[in-house]
Parts: sequence; structure tokens; C-alpha cells
Amino acid sequence: MNATQKYLKECEAFASLPRRVLRSSEPRHGRAFSLCRLAKHNFRSILNVIKSYPAELWRGRASFLATSKLHRSRRARRALVIGNGPSQGFLRLEHLEMFKREGGETICVNRWNVNNELSMHIPSWMVFSDRDTFINAAGQPDEILGYLKQNTSIKVVIPTSLLPLMQEYGITNEIYCFIDTELSISSNINPLFPRGYISMTLYKALAWAIFLEYSEIGVIGMDNTYAKTLYNDSLNRVCNVESHAGGEDYLSDQSELFATVADLMEELTLLFRHLEYFPNENIVNLDQHSMTDRFPKVPLEQFFES
Repeated sequence: MNATQKYLKECEAFASLPRRVLRSSEPRHGRAFSLCRLAKHNFRSILNVIKSYPAELWRGRASFLATSKLHRSRRARRALVIGNGPSQGFLRLEHLEMFKREGGETICVNRWNVNNELSMHIPSWMVFSDRDTFINAAGQPDEILGYLKQNTSIKVVIPTSLLPLMQEYGITNEIYCFIDTELSISSNINPLFPRGYISMTLYKALAWAIFLEYSEIGVIGMDNTYAKTLYNDSLNRVCNVESHAGGEDYLSDQSELFATVADLMEELTLLFRHLEYFPNENIVNLDQHSMTDRFPKVPLEQFFES
């Protein structure tokens, strides 16, 4: 198959996927398009932090106190941070069970339980940042709430905005909080302060692992292959193909969030640039084909056998 045939086949596959529209009331525009726009973005970020940070601290004061006590508490353990990217498919249940028996802890995000091959493993931690994870498109409670109720040993890490929802649905798991306000002029990754990186739940999970100071952190499912799956349809709508381990591929229509390909491409640049805020000592990437090049890559088996 030559390049032209491959392109035509990819376009046909892209057009046939089910479409989901990513709703947003606040379209994102490129930050660095001009100095004026960048200054305006940073100014708004600072004002938002001044307004919301004290309120977040007060609302989640008990959980933040518990969080602060965990700082550097895992120096004698190893962690595996698991994203929902397709490379999660390299994992096997026996890997996770062996890792757990040897004292390792797993940190998962969002709807981890949809991967039927791995769902028998109970994570040590689950990190969430979006209300939509718990409430489906029909406005009904998502099955992830039932999953947490059935597995109360899972420790939950959330922004303070989700505390009322946890109480409303009777979640009795241990709950810890992080600040989910972005301060764009900062490079902070400490969960007790406004973050400097873009809103990516998997990055928040990695920041959590670093905050606890595990002796070694493995990362998988952080593929960051969005640049490979970016499309623009006949109506100039910005779309990308979402591929998650354990789920069906679908077309994510992001035109309400990003008006142009340029806006989305700039956000993708930040996706990689902001990883430079994270240290790369004692952190390894277990996906040999991931576009995440911030961390050294080691074979999956080598990590679990070490």
C-alpha cells in the first residue's frame, strides 16, 4: 500500500467513526499568537488564582491537611502510573498482581474499570479531575461511582470542586484533594498549589506520585499521540480520533473548544512543553512507541523484574 492509498483508507475510516461533540462554553485560543494575547491570558490566570485559590483551600481544608501529611511518605515503594492510552494494552493482569504483591502501588485515572482485561486488579489510587467522569451524557450517575463503592480500599484523589459530589453519592473511600486551578506563569507541579501545566488528568496523577516521592515511578498509557490522529472535516471542524485501552475508537469533535487547527496544535505543543516541568529522575516510560520523550524508556518486563 503506497502513501496515497493509505491516506484514502485513513480518511474513510475517520469519516465512518461515531462522533462525539466535546462541549465547551469557553473556546480556547492560542496563547502565544501575539504578545497582547499572551499577556491577557496570563493576567486572567492570575486573577482566577487570586479569586479561587483561598476558596479551594477553605472548602477542602480537611482533605488538604491529610494530603500534606502524605508528602514524601512513599520513599520505600515503587509506583506505576497508568493512563488510558492504547499502550495500556501491553499490560497484563499478572504484571499488576505481581507488582502489588511486591509492595508496588498503582495510580489510575478516570474510567480505569472499562478495561475488562485488567479490571480485576484494584488500584491503590485513582485520580479524577472532571465532573463528567461521574455523570454521563444523560445526566445519570456513571458506573465509576459504583466501582468506587465496591472497592473502598481505593484511595481517591480529586479537586475540591468534586467533594460535594462524593458526599452526595456516599463515597466512603479515603479522599485527598489537589488544587486544580492553573497559574500559567508558573511551573509548579505540587498539588497543594496552583498548577503550572495544562489540565490533563494523567499529568495530575504523575504529579501526585512525585509528591509522594516513590523510589521509582513507571508510566504507561501516556501515549500523547494526538498529533497523529488530528483531522479536519468538510465543514472545517477540528476533530481527533480518541483511542483508549478497553474502549471503542470514536471521533471527538473539538470545534467548540478549538476554532482552528492552529489553536489545537498550540495546545498540543503545551502538552509536551509542560512535561518539562516534571523531573525525569527515577521516572521511566514503559511504552517504547510513545511520543512522550520526557522520560527514559525501558522495556515493560525490565520494570516489573527489577
